[in-house]
Amino acid sequence: MDRGRLCFALAMATVVLGNGPALAETLEQRVERMEKELQELKSELRRRDAADRRRAAEESKRKAAETAAAPSPAKPGAVAAAPAPAPEAGAEPARTAKAGENERGGYLPSSLRAITDRVKVGGYGSIRYEANSNPADNNTFTYRRFVLTTDANIAPRLHAYMELELERFRQLEVEKTLQPSDGGLAATQAIEATNGSEISLEQAWLQYDVQDWLKFRGGAVLVPVGRFNLHHDDDLWDLPRRSLVDRGVPVLPVPAAWDELGIGFLGDVPLGDDMMLNYQTYVVNGVTLDYEFEQVAQTRFPDTPLQAIEVEVQPFTGTFSNDVKNAKSFTGRLALSPALGHEVGASWYYGRYTPSFLPSESLYSLAGDWKSIFGHFEIEGEYVFTHFGGVKNVATGLARVAREQESEFENPSLESEVEFELANIATSKQGYWLDFRYRFWPDFLTKSFLGWEFENPQLVAVLRGEQVWLNGLVEEAAFGGGRLVSFETDDRRVDRITVGLSYRPVPLVVFQLAYEYTHTNSGQSLSSVTNFIPGTVDHQSAFLFGVAFGF
Repeated sequence: MDRGRLCFALAMATVVLGNGPALAETLEQRVERMEKELQELKSELRRRDAADRRRAAEESKRKAAETAAAPSPAKPGAVAAAPAPAPEAGAEPARTAKAGENERGGYLPSSLRAITDRVKVGGYGSIRYEANSNPADNNTFTYRRFVLTTDANIAPRLHAYMELELERFRQLEVEKTLQPSDGGLAATQAIEATNGSEISLEQAWLQYDVQDWLKFRGGAVLVPVGRFNLHHDDDLWDLPRRSLVDRGVPVLPVPAAWDELGIGFLGDVPLGDDMMLNYQTYVVNGVTLDYEFEQVAQTRFPDTPLQAIEVEVQPFTGTFSNDVKNAKSFTGRLALSPALGHEVGASWYYGRYTPSFLPSESLYSLAGDWKSIFGHFEIEGEYVFTHFGGVKNVATGLARVAREQESEFENPSLESEVEFELANIATSKQGYWLDFRYRFWPDFLTKSFLGWEFENPQLVAVLRGEQVWLNGLVEEAAFGGGRLVSFETDDRRVDRITVGLSYRPVPLVVFQLAYEYTHTNSGQSLSSVTNFIPGTVDHQSAFLFGVAFGF
């Protein structure tokens, strides 16, 4: 058949050759190239056939050896080998002769092939440069985070996922020794780490799909309160800083990405041709008051040196070990998509937040979110409200247990201090953010370095407005002798507006440029209500440049 096609091509070339010498020369070159390509294809087919026959022979030998080694009759009580799992519906049949062939034409070992066929590795990362007007802050590059993900199809309808975050992390080194010294036993420990570093397990769960509308999920799951916590990957956003509500002045009980350990159900329920209802609901260990330990060593000439220990008691994500409270928390989200490109969601969280040694008090969060796409224009926003119950009662209980807020001890060579503080708690927190985005691409940029060799590059103009209100924010909770001596609260507000422009050469890579202005109550400090602005200023301007990528 191939020879007949070649003869036909030669005959057609002969007919056309009569039209001119220049065209005849071109056709002759094409015919020669076609002959060469045909010979190369035949050679490649012969090599592959030989390799297939060799692998088939090796497989037959291996099966024959296994059959000879296996016991002939099964003994009573023997366990039969588990049957191979059935392929998923719609899955491509396995290629017997070429199984394990990689993209370069080589072949992977069967053990490695079994992993790569089932497990997908991905992740995202981001960096940022910031220059601001705050005299207490420095212009700086910040390594925001690098996140690794694995997505494993264990079997049909069984699925596992893991997300590990390295935030501002570069180094962690621990050295320990235990050895005799000077007639005794000496134990030494040294820890080297970079400032602000964090390693956290953001997700790690198993999912069992019963039906599309009913899926079981258990493990470390993202709490489905608001859109951002569920879709927090840096490469998904066009601004280089996360929102105040979810991160900077967290209205969420715990800053995003907020995960908890528990179990629950989720699914998608079709309600019509274009309408879809998505739900998630979980029971989890839940947020609890924990402590952040800060130790300071200070030389004070001519005074004695100071060693100060400050313990900040504040809300943290629930434990992944034994729960410190005899109660569980409940959370969920309903999201309705009335048409493609539109979604409106409502979510909630409720549970006790105090450990067992403090009075039983609960918190709840309610959130609403919305996203709509109208051609090149997008609107996306989120509102969150959180209420902490019995804040003063919690402070009284802490005083009763801790007895003294501060304790001091001084000897001729060292002065020591220990202080307890109730932090980041308010009777109620509420706030919102609202994004307006416009995606466009001027034709004249297509042939520039911004568009060359990219299939669908985009520029995205962004305007974000956001506000947070903190009512009954604990300013001071002083206690002594097991009694609450003073309890002071304040009402605060934080506003921020951001304008930005991002460039996406491909959907998973974004270069971000933004200007933001942040303001709080006049005469108050932003550092007392935010977790990213130092100093005593009540307003700050900042220029930001960021890069985020996913893979």
